[in-house]
Amino acid sequence: MGTEGNVIRNQNKRRIMIFSIFTLIFLGLLGTAYIRSREDNILLLLMLTPGLSALAARLITKEGTKDLFLRPYFRKNGKWYLAAWILTPLFAFMGAAIYFFIFQEDFQPLSSLCAREEGIKTTMDYFRYLGTMLPLAVLVNPLMGLVQCLGEEAGWRGYLLPKLLEFMKPWKAVLLTGVIWGLWHAPVIACGFNYGTAHPIAGIFAMVVFSTVLGCIQGWLFFKTGSIWSCVVFHAALNGMDLFSPSALFMGAQVNPFLGPDPTGILGGIIFAGLAAAAFWDICRKGSEQIPV
Repeated sequence: MGTEGNVIRNQNKRRIMIFSIFTLIFLGLLGTAYIRSREDNILLLLMLTPGLSALAARLITKEGTKDLFLRPYFRKNGKWYLAAWILTPLFAFMGAAIYFFIFQEDFQPLSSLCAREEGIKTTMDYFRYLGTMLPLAVLVNPLMGLVQCLGEEAGWRGYLLPKLLEFMKPWKAVLLTGVIWGLWHAPVIACGFNYGTAHPIAGIFAMVVFSTVLGCIQGWLFFKTGSIWSCVVFHAALNGMDLFSPSALFMGAQVNPFLGPDPTGILGGIIFAGLAAAAFWDICRKGSEQIPV
């Protein structure tokens, strides 16, 4: 039994190494291309690469297609998919509300990017516009990002996290996956994505923290549902806010991305931080008994 366990551990070490090598190669190639061109389509391709790296590792090591964690288990998990889809943007706007409660002078909806682009001049017209467009954005935008988010989650939560569980406790594996996921964003963050170009090192650090926070929530969802689809829906719901972020909707002044009102900031993301703390506590409490098989 001990010999068999050692064989599995050695196999998983090799698989993690191959996954990491391919992930770094893709990141180097597409990250360089993005730095040179700043084409958003490159980012869409980059999001697919963790899943492609996992596929490469499976093919090279002849692991096959077992333990893909792609079965959705709709009957059991339907409520979690719905919660991830609807509540994720709600929690983001709750964080934004906390930010604007503290920094009330920043709440300038008629001076916002969205109001300017739509040519809206009155508060009544603007909130009538939001009443129509915001629910549509919350419902439809995540669907447009499902494929890309599946590409990421098939690599991070669907492959790397389960492999790390062979070597460490679940809470350590969840944290390490989150840190690696955050560092993977480094080239894009250094170009100004999410945090601007003024403080690239601080931006990378903030992204690592943010990714670790989200990773705790997604790790909990993965353990709870036994499927990466809960993580995919959560990820897509959050990414779907890009065009309707709190800063784009309600701010005319320059944004401090490290504070808020977007969820990547401390105040904007405070609800997610609270959820992550609760999820992390539950992961620590349950230990290995929660690992999906």
